[in-house]
Amino acid sequence: MNKEFQQHDTDNNVVPLVADEHVLDEASRWLVKLEEGLSEQDKAALTLWLKNEFNRTTFMEMVTLWDKMSVLSQLSDIVPHTPESAHAPRRRYLAMAASILLVGLLSWQGSHYFQAYFPNQNESVEAATPNYSLQASTKAGEQKTISLEDGSTLWLNTNSQVSIAFTNTKRVIQLIQGELHIDVAKEPMRPLNVLAAGKVMEAVGTAFNVQYHRGDLELLVTEGIVKVNSFSLEDKKVITRPKVNQNAQAMVLTKGQKSLLSMPKSEIEAVSQDEMASQLSWREGKLVFRGDSLLHVIDEVSRYTDREIVLGDTSLASLKVSGLFNTNDVDALLAALADNLDIHTEYSDKVVVLRAH
Repeated sequence: MNKEFQQHDTDNNVVPLVADEHVLDEASRWLVKLEEGLSEQDKAALTLWLKNEFNRTTFMEMVTLWDKMSVLSQLSDIVPHTPESAHAPRRRYLAMAASILLVGLLSWQGSHYFQAYFPNQNESVEAATPNYSLQASTKAGEQKTISLEDGSTLWLNTNSQVSIAFTNTKRVIQLIQGELHIDVAKEPMRPLNVLAAGKVMEAVGTAFNVQYHRGDLELLVTEGIVKVNSFSLEDKKVITRPKVNQNAQAMVLTKGQKSLLSMPKSEIEAVSQDEMASQLSWREGKLVFRGDSLLHVIDEVSRYTDREIVLGDTSLASLKVSGLFNTNDVDALLAALADNLDIHTEYSDKVVVLRAH
């Protein structure tokens, strides 16, 4: 019979959105819904929502940002023309002029955004030269919080390494190994890209978590929206010029979604607030397990120590563990597991072996 070690859970770590971020989040969701197809009820709700000028402006910025110009043709069906009247020709002329101006402006901005976000090979070396750069790393069991030049906040988890480079048009963070969480300062004209394991994760003003461990790359979006695509670097020393695969369909994740991006066919999963809080608990120096297998627990805990932790008895792998532990006290965690799961621990300088009594 599986045994469990129970302790109290942490508080919810999810921070509520402020007003303008809420509108950005709503615009992101409507953009995703438009691509999936709207019901009649959705169309009515979107029509009402777009009557607000700020909502409409934010939505159009989103359309441009994610290069979704085809959405504009769908909006003509969702927001029909007003009935004909004596002044209809003049109104129709003004509407056409406004539409041409809007489409022209968005087309120019779309081209500008695309070139700024994903530069082509003709971009000058000077344009790709960082005006802000930083190298940062953590040791096993160490966490760091870094305030970046743009106002973003970066958290680094145990045994992590990043390279950071900002130019006038791009913000780029390369995760070489480990785990980071980034709360992105909102700059629509200068998006932030996280590069890791051949994937580029792009955001403007949002928050997300990226873990790159033992070849697995996982993305968890905690606020806003993140676009994912594959990329390559012609010069590995110049991270500000990622060559994005334009032939592949970008993956879009919104708040409360995660994906294992290292899989050949990555799938998007919904994440509950409790699970999100558990996955982010490392920022508070805590590890939270909710009925996880001992095998998973050992793999996670091993990241926080220089010792190798191994199972000397495969029958222990399926034991369930629930509890709250400190990341800076792995020995206490192992002692608690031994006491509550009837496990014998054998210590050496480099290895800890867990065996059944």
